[in-house]
Amino acid sequence: MNTLAYVAPVFLVSDLDRSVLYYRQRLGFAVDFNYDGVYAGLVRDGCRLHLKRADSAGRNQAIFEAEEHIDACFAVSDASALAKQFGDAGATFTVPLRSAPYGKEFYIKDPDGHILGFVQNADARIAEAG
Repeated sequence: MNTLAYVAPVFLVSDLDRSVLYYRQRLGFAVDFNYDGVYAGLVRDGCRLHLKRADSAGRNQAIFEAEEHIDACFAVSDASALAKQFGDAGATFTVPLRSAPYGKEFYIKDPDGHILGFVQNADARIAEAG
């Protein structure tokens, strides 16, 4: 029987080195692998994200301008502490830490405009499911 091991969203980026540095320095990801400066894998707390260099990494901004759009969503155990950590490291917030009916959340933007959501469920089922 086959089992899924993990999922890793792949973001197209215009400058792989810049993006890897951002995710390492601002968001605390570690480099899992980097293939010839073209494709890199990052990991933090068991969550994976892949970056692929592309000549034109820009997204269709007409579609993705809404502040509520996110490219990847991370379930977290303490959104307040993580938002402070990211803010202290200079991350760019598109939605600051806020309360929602389902818990707390905030969104950040990477150098290529990808939006990452970080959500703490009020009942913590998602964060504890890992």
